[in-house]
Amino acid sequence: MEENLLVSKAKGGDSNALTALIQRYSETVLQKSLSFKKISGIENEDLYQEGMLGLLSAVYSFDESKGVLFSTYATTLITRKMLSALRTANKKSNLPLDSYISIDEKSDIRSFSPTPEELLMFNEEIDAIISFVNNNLSKTEKKVFRLNLLGLSYNEIAEILDCTEKSVDNALQRIRKKIRSIK
Repeated sequence: MEENLLVSKAKGGDSNALTALIQRYSETVLQKSLSFKKISGIENEDLYQEGMLGLLSAVYSFDESKGVLFSTYATTLITRKMLSALRTANKKSNLPLDSYISIDEKSDIRSFSPTPEELLMFNEEIDAIISFVNNNLSKTEKKVFRLNLLGLSYNEIAEILDCTEKSVDNALQRIRKKIRSIK
């Protein structure tokens, strides 16, 4: 069934449509919660629940007339709900954010089937990038870099790291300069 029709029916109280949407997005929510797992003091199940609350919020607040795909809208609300929970946990416990964050937001890994040669080249490139980041960026730059890769705004990064937007901008400028120096 078309997603917009499911959303419309779910808003109207159709529990089967809501169940279908939850089933459709449960893997997305799980993957998103796992991508934040190493930077939080929050249990993965709690992050998953926060993401599901974001999904429910998306279902009941989605406005098809805005010209946005439901999947885009839902993913945004799911992410924001999880980030809000992470910010709250970070403020309460001052957890470090220098752990790995997955950046696989938009790709559908099931449709990607590289050749062995492409896979080897891809792995070598990823290793080179990880090595560069680990060897050339400061702790703060690493945090900013990873959060920026998630698509967060300067304001959102500043909130998470408890700093100013200008500090975020400065860190990204330093990162860009270092990346340009690679030959």
